Amino acid sequence: MSPRSHLGLSKSHELREPSFAQLGVFNAIMISGSVSRAAKLLGMTQSAASKMLRQLEDDTGLALFERTHQRLVPTPQALQLHESVEHLYGSYGVVQRLIGSLANPDHGSVTVAAIPTQAATFLPEAVKRLREKHPGITVTLEILANQPIVERVLNGQADFGLVHDITASPDTHNEDLGPQHLVCVAARGHRFTGLEQVTAQDLKSETFLSYGPQTNFGSFLEIAFSEAALHMPVSVEVTSSAALLALIRAGVGVGLVEPAAIAPFPLDHFVIRPFRPSLLIHSRIMRSRIRPLTRHAELLLEEYRAIVTAPQPDYFLG
Repeated sequence: MSPRSHLGLSKSHELREPSFAQLGVFNAIMISGSVSRAAKLLGMTQSAASKMLRQLEDDTGLALFERTHQRLVPTPQALQLHESVEHLYGSYGVVQRLIGSLANPDHGSVTVAAIPTQAATFLPEAVKRLREKHPGITVTLEILANQPIVERVLNGQADFGLVHDITASPDTHNEDLGPQHLVCVAARGHRFTGLEQVTAQDLKSETFLSYGPQTNFGSFLEIAFSEAALHMPVSVEVTSSAALLALIRAGVGVGLVEPAAIAPFPLDHFVIRPFRPSLLIHSRIMRSRIRPLTRHAELLLEEYRAIVTAPQPDYFLG
């Protein structure tokens, strides 16, 4: 059986070489799962993306998607083709970054969208190191919650994002920076000083400060307590770890945070104890699977990774 017969093509069908733009639309559809989302990621209209997909199928003679119930389901040929197309776009990204660094190695810009903890803890030192080595690179930092960060990265408004693991998207690459055990924090001189660890039972007689359930972190804690058959009423709600720790330092109450949030504060202002049952949270670097990082963004990430992976204080280990 000839290759064309196997693909269901007529002998008269003339195959044409697909364009790079067509493969780009195909790649975006495979990643995002729909033509409309792919078009949004690529900054084009849905009709234009649909037309390019039809042209790709016509030019190659491949039926790449089955259209069922208004959904596109990749065929086995599409899945096999996508492996090579992803490699192609990965190599293209390397070329783009190389061209940018050769043309303008010490000048450029990087935009980062980060949750408050990452923006206040690890990122400042990373920006400092980058600027010392490459003073011509400017950095824009947007401090946001998880979901707006996802949107900024997907829309190309941020080169990469720094988020908690409770945000996931099939359209992004998510690089796990490892887990942190949440710790309980109280003001200096608090009775928790005499405890080796703090349990949920110990919190019952305390004023508990936390994020509200409408936030990602607050929802995470609420679910964790519920799964442990515990109820923890929140007396004071906040929207940032910095505000939470400022209230704790003032003696308003106690709270749970990821250890990285404590780093900017003087440690002698707090009692920091492991919390049981252990609650893990991950920090992640998030970037688009469609748009390759610029060389300047890669340089900032190199500095950031070096800081995050350096030995941390004991309280980071839970």
